[in-house]
Amino acid sequence: MFSLALLLSAPAHAFCGTFVGDPGATMTNDASQVVIARYDNTTVLTVIMDYEGSATDFGILLPIPEVVTADQVGSIDRELLQWLADFSTPRQLEYTCEDIFERKELVASGCELGFGCVSAADMSFDGSADTGLSEVVVEAQFTEYGYDFAVLSATEADGLQAWLDANGYALPAGGEEILQSYIDAGVYFLAVKVNLATVERVDGWLPPIQLRYSSPSLSLPIRIGTISAAGAQEVVVYTLTPVFDGEVSITNYPELPVEQDCMWSGSDFGEFYSEQVKEAHEEAGAGWMREYSWDLIPVAGTGYHCDPCTAEPVAPTSDGTFGDYGLPSDSAHITRMRMRYTPGEATQDVGMAVTGITGIQEQIRFINPSTELEGLFPYCADGWAENPGSCPDGSSAPASSSDAGVVLAALGAVGLLAARRRSS
Repeated sequence: MFSLALLLSAPAHAFCGTFVGDPGATMTNDASQVVIARYDNTTVLTVIMDYEGSATDFGILLPIPEVVTADQVGSIDRELLQWLADFSTPRQLEYTCEDIFERKELVASGCELGFGCVSAADMSFDGSADTGLSEVVVEAQFTEYGYDFAVLSATEADGLQAWLDANGYALPAGGEEILQSYIDAGVYFLAVKVNLATVERVDGWLPPIQLRYSSPSLSLPIRIGTISAAGAQEVVVYTLTPVFDGEVSITNYPELPVEQDCMWSGSDFGEFYSEQVKEAHEEAGAGWMREYSWDLIPVAGTGYHCDPCTAEPVAPTSDGTFGDYGLPSDSAHITRMRMRYTPGEATQDVGMAVTGITGIQEQIRFINPSTELEGLFPYCADGWAENPGSCPDGSSAPASSSDAGVVLAALGAVGLLAARRRSS
């Protein structure tokens, strides 16, 4: 088994308020991660290959909608993936009365992954296999970025299982029904193993794999991963779409409610948030939560607007655009979604839709407790204070969750105005 975790770096300072607490590593180190760039009918899928065991024990099997060739396969610098995770991470913030009332003035002025984790021996592919059961055809075969790739088609699951066994893949028994469902849907399979003669590991990590293919729909195959899964799994999906296409939603699993925008204190924010996710899943079953939804539009001299910035506001891409991620644009809408499920709950692959809903700026955040902010934010789990404190400027503070929501919604506009003022 391999884990697709990504360690996060220390945060940068913020536009409004201060990002504090755990930098967020525990919010991804038990979750698989993928990046999906989507425009027109093109999908560019980046799988974060952070397998840390013996390279001879690594292999994956991924359902794909078409035969891909070497020119549709790439890789990406892990630094770019880390930036994306850092930029969109759930956050713990510290606000002051000055932050709140400056914000009001500014507003008034303008405004385990579904990729079949398997083991692979260090051997070359045998090509089409005569298993005595049913034929498996190797539609394409090539080596790129230190991996041996084979694109397979099959008619029966038992034949595919036999081909995998013959080529050194230790796919656990009992997955024939799931494999057959993919075969019946007319998909191909991409089998991948490490080529020890050419692979370059950076700090022990394998290169990410990036695939480009055409498909009329947007989905993520999670059922195949349940063949080798034990216990609950989480996958964090980062989608990048053109700004005018708006955010992305998961369409066939429920969105889980997670308490947020409340005041919390503790020593380990990552552990606290992970527990929130776990409790939401245990209460409602398989589902997902939207952790970040934001327009990334460059502002001259400042980079992308963020409030607060949990990473540098400029992505370390090669040409200043999102082309390295697969989106040919210098702006994008990023949607970060976390999916949690057990093998028995993963009855469908994850279906997604580009909604066309634009102008969304949402993020999961928790606020450090302050008596002066009790009229603006409830305490996590305990709710609103009975006799709330207030900021000492004499202004009346919102005293309900709906009023507080108006203040929170204003944060994005303030950050943008602040960024624009910096560029003047």
